[in-house]
Amino acid sequence: MEWPGDSPPLRKRARVGRYEWRCDACTRLFSQQALQDLNSSSGFVHKTRKGIWFPNHCDMCRFIFDVGLNEFGAHLWKEDGLLRFWNLKLNPGDESSYINALVGRVNGINGRILLYPFVKEDDPLSTLIRRRPLHRDVSSPEVYSSAKLLIEACMRTDAPDKGHQKCRYSRDIVLPTRVIKVSDQTAQLQINQTETRGSYLALSYCWGEPDPNKQSRLSELRLNNEQDLVQEIKLEELEQSVQDAIRVTRELGFTYLWVDRLCIIQDCSEDKRGEIVKMAMTYKNAAITLAAGTAKNASEGFLGSLPLKNPTYLPHEEFEIPMRDGRTGTIHLSEKPYQPHHPLDKRGWTLQEYMLSSRMLIFSNYQLLWQCQETELQSVTGDNEGLVYQQCLESLPWTSFDETGEPSFGTHDSEKLYLWQTILSQYTERQLKDPEDRLPAVTGITTELQKVWRDSHIYGHWERWFIQLLAWCKPNKARARERHTKRAPSWSWVSVDGTIGFPATMDIEDAKIEILTAAKVRLYCRILQFHEISPSKRNTLSTMLDLVKSASKVELAGRKCEYLLLGKFIGYSNCVPSIALMVLKTASGSYRRVGLALFKDMTVWTDVKYQSVDLEPKEK
Repeated sequence: MEWPGDSPPLRKRARVGRYEWRCDACTRLFSQQALQDLNSSSGFVHKTRKGIWFPNHCDMCRFIFDVGLNEFGAHLWKEDGLLRFWNLKLNPGDESSYINALVGRVNGINGRILLYPFVKEDDPLSTLIRRRPLHRDVSSPEVYSSAKLLIEACMRTDAPDKGHQKCRYSRDIVLPTRVIKVSDQTAQLQINQTETRGSYLALSYCWGEPDPNKQSRLSELRLNNEQDLVQEIKLEELEQSVQDAIRVTRELGFTYLWVDRLCIIQDCSEDKRGEIVKMAMTYKNAAITLAAGTAKNASEGFLGSLPLKNPTYLPHEEFEIPMRDGRTGTIHLSEKPYQPHHPLDKRGWTLQEYMLSSRMLIFSNYQLLWQCQETELQSVTGDNEGLVYQQCLESLPWTSFDETGEPSFGTHDSEKLYLWQTILSQYTERQLKDPEDRLPAVTGITTELQKVWRDSHIYGHWERWFIQLLAWCKPNKARARERHTKRAPSWSWVSVDGTIGFPATMDIEDAKIEILTAAKVRLYCRILQFHEISPSKRNTLSTMLDLVKSASKVELAGRKCEYLLLGKFIGYSNCVPSIALMVLKTASGSYRRVGLALFKDMTVWTDVKYQSVDLEPKEK
């Protein structure tokens, strides 16, 4: 049987209480007898696509069908395409005595599906399947013990040359200007006026709003209390996340902890500027960064129980399996890795903390997670009995920030440009409590990249790719409400709040740089007025304004934009589209950016002459 377009309608699945009918293939799939096939090279034979779909009243088959169709695609998974399953082995050659996760493949198709089974502790299938419902545990003795083993395997304090080579930083380095010295019972501020070596932890957390129930001012480092904190830091006066970080420091056996609120003088602009410049090295050299993933506010802490909508994790897809002995088991299936969503992941400042850290312990919704440069995100207790995690951020290669290593990615200019565009896309989706931090919050990353790339940036635009980086745009649903030209020039993404993206990467730059400084940008380029575009070709023009409709109306003030050609790229069938800035001429003669335009017909530029054009500078 074929469906129009070779694509049957996807059936909506409902959570079921009891099975109406379980087919033989699905019944055998979760049985002791199937283990031998699942562990074999030939796998467990399930069904063809046609056999799964029709005629079939097995709800598990329908679930598998939907997952397979989404992964393989209707055009590739033909009617006679046979689906086989294998047991996902933790180590090659293992003959597992239980089902870990199921890998499904169809001959001739590169993709695969993954099914992660969970059962409750007292379920008849609990000896065959070890994944259980998850209750939050990020601070039990067993969890800390597992974390210590991972830390030791990575750092190898007894033989550093045998530890992870990609994580070779932060074994015995110079401490930051200030750290919290943690002992068994007390904590105090330590000021390092001379080079002091040692390993320290760093805290990545959300400040958020203060606890309204606490009337007194909570401790933070200020000009008038530095010596008091050197004598003693009173734990009861600290926000809960900082208290929790001190407790974790003790549990893991470390002496020093860096927390911005207590290690940077909060009412001293000079100290703030100096320490922000060092921020990259602070996180890069930390033995471990503690990420308070779940705490929206520092007052909440990250070790205690959470007001979760679902305090126990168990996949929603539930299927009952009849067993040979007459009992019925109940399996809960998930078809994808768990992707945690943390308040911390929405904060602007924490992106660079994540990207620059050698090692991280992430206090997540259900488990304590570990990540280093040689180990992907996982629970400290391992993946075989809990969740398999998917990092919601695109991890950038550590060697991008390494002056001595040989990176496998990021050696070519195109790769470096992609890295920076990726950083900007991820960063600008995040929130900043103070919008004026839009550029300072990535200073740690730019400081490191300046050394590695041997390049300079001006308001977040690298000189090497300056023309290409001018081609940023604001998505329709994320247009800014105003332009902040006292913060940055209008041509910079720093001048507007919110998300930005890059519609394409140019193959050929058309504009050339004549002068490039923080105070003056002059381009040699082609510039086109709206009335010079013939009416027949105006429908090939697509525009993306930076500001919302009401703000754009004020900015344009009834004037028509001019178009400054940046470059072109190959695509869109047989045409060569061009990318241009939408600009307005100011009273001083310079040009203010108001948006980005795409011309699908390059011939509109044929007779346009090049000229020198100044872009509007930052407002004084």
